[in-house]
Amino acid sequence: MQEGNILDILELSLNAASLRQKIYAENIANIDTPGYKKYRVIFEEVLKEALENNKDLSQVSPVILRSNATSFRNDGNNVNLDEEVTLLNQNALKYQSLTEFTRWLFSQFYTITGGKRG
Repeated sequence: MQEGNILDILELSLNAASLRQKIYAENIANIDTPGYKKYRVIFEEVLKEALENNKDLSQVSPVILRSNATSFRNDGNNVNLDEEVTLLNQNALKYQSLTEFTRWLFSQFYTITGGKRG
């Protein structure tokens, strides 16, 4: 894997994690909206398929899907607050890990080049 691919994958992953935060927050904000159906972001599967088939990463983007899963509530809303908060927290940790790895990667590059810009 080339250096450029790693940076592209990190950028795509950070963007997907950011989008997930927005989607989870939107789901939570609509917890009392009758008939509201939660959304999910599909990204890792899309990225894996692109990498396995040597597709252009500039064409890769997260997919937002509406979950029509059965609701256990009488108003048809299928948002489960505990699930959304758990997913929100897991995603925040993933985003933090990605940013830390990106920071580390750039520090390694800086060390290798002796602080010189190419």
